[in-house]
Amino acid sequence: MRDLRFPGDEAVYHALNGLRWPWLDAVMVFASSREFGYTAALLLTVWLFGSLRRRALRPVLQAAVALTIADRVGHELLKPLIGRIRPCYCLPAGSFRKLVDVGNFGSLPSLHSANAFAVAMAVTLCWPYAGRFVFPLAALIAISRVFVGVHWPSDVVAGALFGCLVAVLVHLAVAGVKRVRTPRPAVPQR
Repeated sequence: MRDLRFPGDEAVYHALNGLRWPWLDAVMVFASSREFGYTAALLLTVWLFGSLRRRALRPVLQAAVALTIADRVGHELLKPLIGRIRPCYCLPAGSFRKLVDVGNFGSLPSLHSANAFAVAMAVTLCWPYAGRFVFPLAALIAISRVFVGVHWPSDVVAGALFGCLVAVLVHLAVAGVKRVRTPRPAVPQR
């Protein structure tokens, strides 16, 4: 594992992680949990089907595919390749707060951030109105990872960009398949 720090990483990390507001600690720990992610995904799916009916199938499926690709590629390829150590394992004890348990397996990119932004971008590309709700939620999840002490700020920014890129590529692939499968009108013979 390598200790790679980008300019501003440590300052922003300590600014967010150093806030000691008990109510905010509880919110950020919850926003960083699997339970929050599963609940948010379930509520998003219900909202999409309630609002879009049958047209919700595309954003839901694209979000699921983008999330799966971002998570697997990030975990199996990017994290081992980059090998960046988490801040909670390289900073001196007592200089930070670690509010959640996390293994010492790669910090860059943040997969919480990548997954949240992959879903947000996939849904927004299909239904732009949803962006005003899903992107703030994705940002909350990403910021929570710095707040609880387990990611550098650049980890969550890289994760967000990676997740958005995956979602755009999935969207373009689906649009390309739809174009190929759509019958073209016959050209009249002269």
